[in-house]
Amino acid sequence: MAEDQEKPTTERRVHVLPVELLERIRTYQTDNNIPSEVEAVRRLLSEALQARDTIDDIMKQVRAYFRQDRDLRAMAKEVLSGHILVNRIVINDTEVDFGLRNGDAGSIKNDGSMKTGTVQDDGHIWLTSDWPPEPERHDRATKRLPNTSGLDEEIPF
Repeated sequence: MAEDQEKPTTERRVHVLPVELLERIRTYQTDNNIPSEVEAVRRLLSEALQARDTIDDIMKQVRAYFRQDRDLRAMAKEVLSGHILVNRIVINDTEVDFGLRNGDAGSIKNDGSMKTGTVQDDGHIWLTSDWPPEPERHDRATKRLPNTSGLDEEIPF
């Protein structure tokens, strides 16, 4: 039986960019003392993609890391501390709470339970909902069909 091979962690790509954009990338590289243009592009892309993340996206990242390593401090360092949207991290003995720039907040406890909520202007985090939310259930017994009486009389054939 063939051994399962791990997926590569990088992939080579070639992209054609306008000269003006390349100049802006090189300026960013120089201003931030980044050793290579490729690393500057990586950082810019990462920040741009992080800026699009929602609380659910970040919660999924937190959960994925926690499944690999149950160390909350390591998770806070690897997932949250470098995230462009995270502006508050509170590490306790049994949980990590975090807040985002847009006012959303999240939490994970050392038992793996997760909650979302909001962070106030004073920095206080209010956790109100379990995450992930339970999907809505539709009970067939309570679901009613629209009144169909008399429809057959309207059909012209």
